[in-house]
Amino acid sequence: MRILWILLCLLLAGCGGSYTTRTEETGYKGKAKLDSYLAAARFLERMDYTVINKPGWPDLDEVSVMLVPTSVLATDAYVREVKEWVEGGGHLICLIENAESYHDDWRRSGSFRFNDEEELPESLSTWLKEVGLTFSSDGGKVEAKKLQLYEDSYEVFVDSGIGVQKGNRARRAMAQVDVGEGIVTVMTDARPFRNRYIGDNDHAKLLLALVDMSPYGGSVAIIRDGGLSLWTMLWQHGWPALIGLLVLTVIWLWKNMPRFGPMRREEEPTHQRDYDHHLEALGDFQWRLDKGQALLRPLRDSVLERALRLGGQHHGDVFEWMAQRAGITRERAERAMTHERPADPTSFTRVVADLQQLHLSLT
Repeated sequence: MRILWILLCLLLAGCGGSYTTRTEETGYKGKAKLDSYLAAARFLERMDYTVINKPGWPDLDEVSVMLVPTSVLATDAYVREVKEWVEGGGHLICLIENAESYHDDWRRSGSFRFNDEEELPESLSTWLKEVGLTFSSDGGKVEAKKLQLYEDSYEVFVDSGIGVQKGNRARRAMAQVDVGEGIVTVMTDARPFRNRYIGDNDHAKLLLALVDMSPYGGSVAIIRDGGLSLWTMLWQHGWPALIGLLVLTVIWLWKNMPRFGPMRREEEPTHQRDYDHHLEALGDFQWRLDKGQALLRPLRDSVLERALRLGGQHHGDVFEWMAQRAGITRERAERAMTHERPADPTSFTRVVADLQQLHLSLT
């Protein structure tokens, strides 16, 4: 054990206790990590522009300038919609390399490059050729330290593997062409507008100049990447089918999902009667036997007992005395106390009602 301690001390002494600290940038965190154009959006907002910077395809009726990666315009439907929008006065800024949000600006391998012009979406490439813009990756990479925009010059950092040509001119990093009442601008390298580089050189001034060129007022839309939400596209273009599918799914689940308990068995018909049926049968028997005398007798005895207790026999006409206390006529009081066999259920009901009123008045 002592030998191990000695060897450890010699090893530490040989190291001399020196070390080297190296700081390495790994990129942004939070929103800036997910949105490579967050700084550009906030810069334009400070310049009093309304910026639409969210996933999904925007409503082009509210947009005057749109920055979009070329990989997004990969379908005939998108290209056709953008073509009509540009001809009506929109300004389309196409970004080719390093345009997607998932590209890492801190990786050592450099920028993402095209190998040949076939990697540009065919629908977009066909339309841009019609308006006079062609693309080529032959002849090496395209570098630019300055970009000319009309009479102004902007210092930039552009390094791309593909060049854009307008007519018979040489391959360049940026080209513009008028289409109808609008403008199409192509940038072969999107890094000047990304979070890491927009603060360098004249990148922010170049972005503002491009946005200011729009002939009409409106919002600025920044399409972050080609990974548009599938559900967003389905809801925009196929919401009736989605609602129908949702309803069918709910019905299927309701039909097949397990129940919370066993199903209640259907009760078999029985000849046994409930309690109310027995009471009805008993009343019917008493009525057929003596027209309800057995039911009237206890109530009359109770009324007479209460009348005698209160001294009703000393008032002469006892029926008149009870009628005055109950608030009914003498005839009704006498009939209630003496009527033997009511002719029908209605008469029986009236007699019982008068007896109850007399009974309450003598309480």
